[in-house]
Amino acid sequence: MPSQPQEFWNMRAPSYDQTSGKTYAETYDQTAERSLKYLKPSDRVLEFACGTGLITLRLAPHVAHIRGIDISPGMADIAREKARGLPNVEITNTDLFDPCLEPGSFDAVCAYNVLLYLPDLPAALARIRELLKPGGVFLSATDCLGARPSVMGLKKLVKSRTGKMPYTAFFTQRGLERRIARSGFAVLERENLFPNPPNLFVAARVKS
Repeated sequence: MPSQPQEFWNMRAPSYDQTSGKTYAETYDQTAERSLKYLKPSDRVLEFACGTGLITLRLAPHVAHIRGIDISPGMADIAREKARGLPNVEITNTDLFDPCLEPGSFDAVCAYNVLLYLPDLPAALARIRELLKPGGVFLSATDCLGARPSVMGLKKLVKSRTGKMPYTAFFTQRGLERRIARSGFAVLERENLFPNPPNLFVAARVKS
């Protein structure tokens, strides 16, 4: 089984909506609902690790432009097909650190269900802060596998340690919130959206 992130998520792409999308359907709805409180019709939004576009398409009608990026061509292809005909949606197979993403060019950056898979979270959060305009908003939802034992957490622990899936972090909810705050953000809201493992929604604003 592929352990490199791009290969792993390419493999997951064809069945993602029928597996994770179905399990977390209500959580995706709650994530979009909470995110929309912080978005305006004039906003330009970047969604980092957009996957198959499950949340992208929920946010699109409410903003001026949303660009979804994903390192997996398979994920990006599915999201792009879903967004066909939507003029304010752009989906690309792009890395967060690609220079085509210009600093200070987004009103909001979203990162849903990806932070736990980043080996260098501080670097990613610093890049997200760089991409935001002054006072811009960072919106995330992240499984916190270190909060308390869960079947899913145990499976991911074994798979990540044996190379069957990429790096996986085991945050607690408070620990993740502190990491975001230490990266130059003021936390505006935090809410757990899933019983176990907790899926922590965080809304944060760039500190001036």
